[in-house]
Amino acid sequence: MEEKELTIRDVIYRDMDTLIMAKLQNGGNISIDDLIDISSYLAASLFRTRWQQKGELSKEEVNVVLGNIGDFCHEHFGEYFSQNDFDKIAKISQLLLQKPTFDDESKEYFENILKTE
Repeated sequence: MEEKELTIRDVIYRDMDTLIMAKLQNGGNISIDDLIDISSYLAASLFRTRWQQKGELSKEEVNVVLGNIGDFCHEHFGEYFSQNDFDKIAKISQLLLQKPTFDDESKEYFENILKTE
């Protein structure tokens, strides 16, 4: 069977599913604040990876990442996920990237979610 290359949408949906399921298994429930945090860290880490690969990050690439994260959140959380929540993800993800310790903090953040108790 031939493996197809994953699209950014595939990567985002896979990673969001993985992180949310791990968070549910570890804590039993997930709040909108948890969803915003997970989404923000994932967006920022995707932005960072793209920057490291190309040395730049276009506005279109930012919009594709945020758009797909917004689509995922809307599809899975419906009326509980608002435009205001999406705006928070966009803002927080960019603030995270401005932190000089982002790489270490994001690694620790994802490890904490994915660890099994």
